[in-house]
Amino acid sequence: MKPDEKFERPQTDPWQDLANACAPRHRIDRLHARGVLLAIGNRVLEEDLAGAAELVARARKLSAKREPDLHAAVRDEILMAATEHVRSVDPRFLSRPDYDLHYTVEARAELEARLRAAELLGIEIDPGLLERVAAADRLLEPRLGSGLDQGGPGRA
Repeated sequence: MKPDEKFERPQTDPWQDLANACAPRHRIDRLHARGVLLAIGNRVLEEDLAGAAELVARARKLSAKREPDLHAAVRDEILMAATEHVRSVDPRFLSRPDYDLHYTVEARAELEARLRAAELLGIEIDPGLLERVAAADRLLEPRLGSGLDQGGPGRA
């Protein structure tokens, strides 16, 4: 793949994936949570709060009998995305001429979508993790000119 080609993720139905994972003897993992979080969070970032609320209701209905499992999967997914963000803005990387700022900004937007969705789902995220994300944002901010458009981790 050439450096400027955009990677397209395979299209799946996060709701069907979640429904399947909630079936007996199946496991809800962070990848199930990812699809649901991004669907909800992107609606929030697009300021479609009614649409986001509908998706939250759908997620809650599908996972009603497995709520603790979904919450654990959400926390795991956010931990993975937040860790990637924190590590990606290490000053040793930021100073490299080949640093992929575009990728970092896109990944941060997806992290923000996850955080907003978790908030709507009522899933508490470790405050220490949010502090590390905020610290990483402060390292990244000078590279963005006007700052992060997302408003910071977990803020509506």
